[in-house]
Amino acid sequence: MTARLVRMQVVLSVALGLLVVRLAHLQLIRGGAYRQLAEQNRLRLVPEPAPRGLIVDRAGRLLASNQTVFRVALVPQELENFPGVLRHVGTLTHRSPDALNREYRRKRSLAFMPATIVSYVPKEVAIRLEETRWQFPGLLVNPETIRQYPGGASAAHLLGYLSQPTAEELPALKPYGVRPQHLVGRSGLERLLDQDLRGRPGGLMVEVDHRARQVRVIGRRAPEAGAPVTLTIDAQLESLIEQAFGAQPGGCVVLDPETGEVLAMVSVPAFRPEAFLEPDTAVVRSLLNDPAAPLMNRATVGVYLPGSILKLVTAAAALDAGVITPSTTMHCPGSLTIGDRAFHCWNLDGHGPVALREALLQSCNVYFMQVGRRLGLKRLRAALEAVGLSRRTGWLLEEQRGHLPDRRLTEGEVAMLAMGQGEVLVTVLQGAVMAAAFANQGWLVEPWVVRDVAHRPTPQRPSRRRIPWSPEAMAAVRAGMEAVVRDPDGTGRRAFSPLVAVAGKTGTAQTHLPGQTHGWFVGFCPVDHPRAAMAVLAEHGGAGGDLPAEIARSICEYVTAPEAL
Repeated sequence: MTARLVRMQVVLSVALGLLVVRLAHLQLIRGGAYRQLAEQNRLRLVPEPAPRGLIVDRAGRLLASNQTVFRVALVPQELENFPGVLRHVGTLTHRSPDALNREYRRKRSLAFMPATIVSYVPKEVAIRLEETRWQFPGLLVNPETIRQYPGGASAAHLLGYLSQPTAEELPALKPYGVRPQHLVGRSGLERLLDQDLRGRPGGLMVEVDHRARQVRVIGRRAPEAGAPVTLTIDAQLESLIEQAFGAQPGGCVVLDPETGEVLAMVSVPAFRPEAFLEPDTAVVRSLLNDPAAPLMNRATVGVYLPGSILKLVTAAAALDAGVITPSTTMHCPGSLTIGDRAFHCWNLDGHGPVALREALLQSCNVYFMQVGRRLGLKRLRAALEAVGLSRRTGWLLEEQRGHLPDRRLTEGEVAMLAMGQGEVLVTVLQGAVMAAAFANQGWLVEPWVVRDVAHRPTPQRPSRRRIPWSPEAMAAVRAGMEAVVRDPDGTGRRAFSPLVAVAGKTGTAQTHLPGQTHGWFVGFCPVDHPRAAMAVLAEHGGAGGDLPAEIARSICEYVTAPEAL
């Protein structure tokens, strides 16, 4: 018996010793870590989003700003009459209590954290809810700032839109203070400059009890507004072009030919970026399913047959190579037979004998098919690559590279390529860069649009590259472009203005739809000291000498007005 007691005492002593050692380990060695965890469990941060940075045009006009709205939220730990609160809010906001309950369950997290059940409440309704809030403990009416686009759909593709982050995106965004209810950039400049525009969120540090109920507010960190951004575009020019398109789908890019600054970038149809602030709406679904593709930027992502605007490149390359001179005459009987196939001019009666000037102003297909045959595929393709076709321009946002044939072509296919048909696709942005090269005597510019961020100018771009064509070749093509607009028989006559000298080239490109064509106009103005180079595309919009030429005239009259730019 005594031995058994001794053994029990030994066991108890060992156990007690181990317990003392464990307690010492917890207190002395791990005590700091556990105290830190306890402190973290005791403290909570109630986030407060930062106002997003403003986006303005070159003249300081607001393109993206912020607006105060009201949200209705419920604080779980303070609720006393949950069904009554739901009925009251539902009556004033025209929502069913069941729908509000589902939203509450979806948004609820911690007991002291407000769960938003209605967003974008009208001010009048918010006031009525605030007046009766004392009757419903746990009910909050919070003012918040949301993104607003004063121009509506104007420049929507360039600016982009915002939406809430997905569950998969949150872990990467959480270190930047982004929470599920916050908004992040999804497209355009809102996405590209998201970290600058987002700012730094603030919030309240609160102490909570063991049931996660708020005990007291310890302190507040004020949010820091996002950085303001200034663009190179002119909002008034942007709006003018959009109105000129009307319901006609298409795209337009206007550049400063010397610097590459984007003065306007238009894509029609467009969309209202505010539609994406609230997900799962009928408006968003209609945009995503719309066969007119209003979310596609036709200026940078759409690719199109260029048609006759490519004749400018064919002419410049042929002149530089000595294949033709400005006075070289070729006969156009209305068609050209190559092998066993006849290729037709748009004028089936033919243009007769034409030199370069007349061939450009009348856009004679037969003339340029013959020039293309003389030039050959290798030199023609090199010329098209020299003006930036088949590669991206350096544009900082999404863009397509276009397409040039990468296989051997038949003689007939080369002839078609020389006049802008066949295996060639270009973007409107590439067309504007090409037009700028003829405006500035052969310099290829890189388009850019962000002038400064947080009032700090963006670094200068290595934006100019020389096209190795002779000044004489460029001068001859420019003279032809002037004739296209100034001559009464020119295909671009509708671009003529008594206020400013315009140079350009029209294009009418075939499509996969019988009887429908894309209309193009590329050009620059004023002729002597160009301030704007442009490309205008009317998608399935007929001839380039119609609406695109008229839009080009409006652009030129605007940019040369005394108060412009």
